[in-house]
Amino acid sequence: MKQLKKRSSAWLMMLTAVITLVSGCSGGGNAAPPSAAPAAEATEAPAEATPAPTEAPPATPAANLNGREIRISHWWDATPVGDSEADELARERIKAVEEKYNVKIKYLNTEYWSTAEKLSSSVMASDPFAEIVRLPDGFIWGLMHGGFLTPLDDYLKDSQIDQSVIDSMRFGGDKVYGLESWYNPNDSGVFYNKRIFKEAGLKDPQQLMDEDNWNWNTMLDAAKKLTVDKNGDGKMDQYGLAGAHYVLSELLIASNGAKIYDEAAQKAIFDSPASMEALNYLYKLYTEDKVLKPNEGNDWEDPAKYFAEGTGAMYPGGLWEIEGRIQGKMKDEWGYVYIPKGPQADKYYDPLSQTAAYAIPKGVKDADTIVKIWEELQPFDSWQENRRLWLENILPDETSIANAMNDDGKSERVYGGRYGGLGVKDQLDKVTEKFLKGEVTPSTGVAQVIGTAQAAAKKVLSGEQDKEKKE
Repeated sequence: MKQLKKRSSAWLMMLTAVITLVSGCSGGGNAAPPSAAPAAEATEAPAEATPAPTEAPPATPAANLNGREIRISHWWDATPVGDSEADELARERIKAVEEKYNVKIKYLNTEYWSTAEKLSSSVMASDPFAEIVRLPDGFIWGLMHGGFLTPLDDYLKDSQIDQSVIDSMRFGGDKVYGLESWYNPNDSGVFYNKRIFKEAGLKDPQQLMDEDNWNWNTMLDAAKKLTVDKNGDGKMDQYGLAGAHYVLSELLIASNGAKIYDEAAQKAIFDSPASMEALNYLYKLYTEDKVLKPNEGNDWEDPAKYFAEGTGAMYPGGLWEIEGRIQGKMKDEWGYVYIPKGPQADKYYDPLSQTAAYAIPKGVKDADTIVKIWEELQPFDSWQENRRLWLENILPDETSIANAMNDDGKSERVYGGRYGGLGVKDQLDKVTEKFLKGEVTPSTGVAQVIGTAQAAAKKVLSGEQDKEKKE
């Protein structure tokens, strides 16, 4: 898969929330004086009426699910079995939930591409295969419109989830069908080789960021100077950039404050002026500047390999790639910075395109309690702390960690532009793939596919695609 989102979730831990109910007492007034008391006779002031002691209303007891097994499906084994502090906290939360609701938590490892089919077929058989399912990127659209998921609005009225995140789980529709705890502040950036920059006598991306001068122009300038023929054989031995066209297009469009798709309008908009500016920049990187190292048959694996071996000075990508593609494979010192600013951007932007989310299949009993169970397994109070712990294990220095945590607050997610599973990006990828050999210009290529992209999205959102599958 080109953009397989195998984001590790081992660091997602929380502290148990404690809710304290406090009830105030109402004061009593003075009693009326005795009417028979002689006017001249001193009378003792009546004592204040003392209200009866009040107690906080008892908390509603947790639902008892009678030892029921609550199956939570991912496309990896999410069972916390390690000896880390994070896994220990996860086990404590699981134990607390199991005791509170009288359930047994079980994690299922469901093959990525089989998840949607397994969910839909089990729902049709009136026997959902899991109570909670992590849906891979793109599958939620069809399952929503096919009627295979449980609407969750009524169960999220007193949720710990931020309202903006809840609203985002509507995926452009009226009902909430997904569960997500939060969105990470900065999941995509640029990995850079410190040795290569130092040997060339250039300011590296972090220095440029510190000067507030990290943008498309300064990245291109560095990429040009770092694309060199070292042995004089007429062939470039080192390139300024490594990457896949379908990743770079997404990152560059977002970094210019633009979107590929508008969720609210349900419209493909990669033909907007800001998006076209990004695509023209990418086209120029390939055809005129020639600073991107050509991939040798595998657009997904090759770029990370080039960066690790030191033949690509900069590699734009995601944090989730580090553990499998960079960590332990780099010989040189390296760092991590934001995606550089585009000409139309007033800050650093990071795209949010994936549609992966947790969902509850239609027909799951006690869905209200299942939502509560899911929430109590999430680390709402400590996710930032645990994210930092995770980053400390995968990033090389404190500055890179601060960037990934967005400590300076200079990076923002591009919300409302998710397109996973709509077929929109597939059409754009057909265009950017032709940039590699200069076979089509951005204006011509986009004009050829924007209508097809819109039709593809409409087909999914209308449910027409799912009807065809059923027939």
